[in-house]
Amino acid sequence: MIPKRPQINFRLDLDQYEKLQKSAAPFGLSVSAYAKSLAMKSRLREPKFSHEDAVTINLALRHLGTNLNQLAYHANAGDLTALQKAQMQEIREAVDAIWQQLS
Repeated sequence: MIPKRPQINFRLDLDQYEKLQKSAAPFGLSVSAYAKSLAMKSRLREPKFSHEDAVTINLALRHLGTNLNQLAYHANAGDLTALQKAQMQEIREAVDAIWQQLS
């Protein structure tokens, strides 16, 4: 039995298709052949951090976002306590630490 070759299908809107068609024409390629050549020439970039690190950072950002939303609610109501002001500073420091990791 002859093994099947993998196939990739994707949809384009008319403008996208026409753009590919115009780009493929000077090379004498079909739209499919041109798209394949673009895909094969593309360079893959190494991720800045592993999947596990990305999940950890995402979770930390989610927690910070939740806390920040609660503090913003109180700040807009004009009733931030000293503790909440301290929490705002902690969030700023945590955000700075995350930016350090991302840089």
